[in-house]
Amino acid sequence: MKTDRRGFLKIAGVAGTGLVAGKAASGKDMSSSAVGGGPAKEPFFTELFLDNTFIEETPGVFRRLHPPRKHRLNPIIRCDRWWENTYAQPYCTMYDSEEKLFKMWMRSGSDQKTGYLGGYAGYTTYLTSTDGIHWNKPELGVLEIAGRRDHNIVFTGFEPDTKTQPKQKGVVIPNVQPYQGKKGWLWSVLKHPNPRDESEKYVGVAFMMKRCGAHLCTSPDGIHWKRDEDAPFWQTPHDVSGKGDDALLHMIYDRSKGKWVLYRRIVPEFSERMIAVESDRDWQGVDRYNRSYACAESADLKVWKDYRFILAMDADDPPDTELYQFATHKFGDIYVGYMSVFHLRRPQGIDIHLATSRDGLNFTRVCRGTPFIPNGPLGYFDFMTMCCSQPEPVVVNDTVYVYYAGLNFPHEAIDPPFEQGGVGLVTFKRDRFASLESGEFNSGPGDDHRTSPARCRMVTKPFTVRHSRLYLNAATWDKGSIRVEALTRDWQPIPGFTQPQALGVQGDALDHPVRWKDNIDVSQLMGKEIRLKFYMARARMYAMTLTNEERKLNPVGSEYRDDKLGDSTPKLL
Repeated sequence: MKTDRRGFLKIAGVAGTGLVAGKAASGKDMSSSAVGGGPAKEPFFTELFLDNTFIEETPGVFRRLHPPRKHRLNPIIRCDRWWENTYAQPYCTMYDSEEKLFKMWMRSGSDQKTGYLGGYAGYTTYLTSTDGIHWNKPELGVLEIAGRRDHNIVFTGFEPDTKTQPKQKGVVIPNVQPYQGKKGWLWSVLKHPNPRDESEKYVGVAFMMKRCGAHLCTSPDGIHWKRDEDAPFWQTPHDVSGKGDDALLHMIYDRSKGKWVLYRRIVPEFSERMIAVESDRDWQGVDRYNRSYACAESADLKVWKDYRFILAMDADDPPDTELYQFATHKFGDIYVGYMSVFHLRRPQGIDIHLATSRDGLNFTRVCRGTPFIPNGPLGYFDFMTMCCSQPEPVVVNDTVYVYYAGLNFPHEAIDPPFEQGGVGLVTFKRDRFASLESGEFNSGPGDDHRTSPARCRMVTKPFTVRHSRLYLNAATWDKGSIRVEALTRDWQPIPGFTQPQALGVQGDALDHPVRWKDNIDVSQLMGKEIRLKFYMARARMYAMTLTNEERKLNPVGSEYRDDKLGDSTPKLL
């Protein structure tokens, strides 16, 4: 259900408050850029084929998920300093292209009283890296914790420590929760694209146990943080009831919408009313706490509206699963979501699954049931995994870096004797989340796929060509190939761009050029509405890109190949 915060609060008798900000990727996806006439507004757009929005038919072709490679040094960050204790959870990571520096805001601390640090159970530390693998933990001296400043703690949610909570308009004072130590941390950190001044260069959304909900924070450097105000801008009934600390948050700035978008954990029972009122202090909870997700949007950083319930496990999922945590970011205008799925059946592991969306609201699973990042065995550092927040993709030298939190014990373990967390890293080459892959089968009497490949085809829905060059992110094996034919809307081959005239793509590369004998690009098709038909033999296609710029081939090395014995040398046939 869509809810306008102002309209709802007017009815409820209270007024809304709060700001939030962020940053997101540039580019355009096929579905929005490829329709209509006129020149392209974006320099390129890439279709990832994570859903069927752009696909008309796929006879003989199936979608395959490609779990990324876990780094051999995992966990790349361990709890090895006096202030870190149990948790090393990368709640937010970014690559700062201006400084050429990886930056991470990591939750540290412990849920065990013996591990509290001066009464603090959870807080944010700041780390940096030049390669994304080896991380520095600078002793910043920003805050005094347990009488010491030789640490990298930058946020606790108690600066200054206000013991009283004055009543503010539109805010419900929450019930006191059972003591769990002082908890406060940053969930998402983004560079503000248009800060009013240097003090707002970084914007973060934070959780604070003393007043549950989503809080806004700003910083000039990502190290010295200031809360916007001592009140959350989004409180759910759960936040004010004192029943738990369920404010798992994730924030992006969506440039295509010109809006800030906040995602947070919720339960379906709040889908009709997501904003707390005074009577929710008496909320008694639900008989089954089904972890799910909602979101809200803001165009002006002041008024939040369009509160929506967006994502939960459903009847096609195993009955013992819940959506523990969710985060998303954009590759062009295609949203890629990471679902941390909690398996309630013991031993209660958590693994990470992939989802995708065209609008940031309606998400489709990618190869449902297959983990994108599988969890490790019980006792290993990533038995429970959580993808946390990367508001923008971290892509350096055509390699995607995804950081995740790991814990080596079950979710409901009580005082586990050897509990320990760590930061995991997976990497993969650009755009290679999943692929459309040709099947291996005989397609008719007398066919042998070694000599007469199965008739594997993929045909797109019609679109208008607005860029002059076409590239495929693709790989082949056993001397396979991909040939591309251009069709009219009513499926008729276009002269000069037919299958017999097409040059075959072979090998493993991120940017295979698509060409024909008499056409080195698709410039002759600009402004025309066409379909593309892909003739595939022993091949997989991860993505296609239309652009006006010439690209290098970008061959994929053996470290990132899905087929170690595949056709390694990219070429045109």
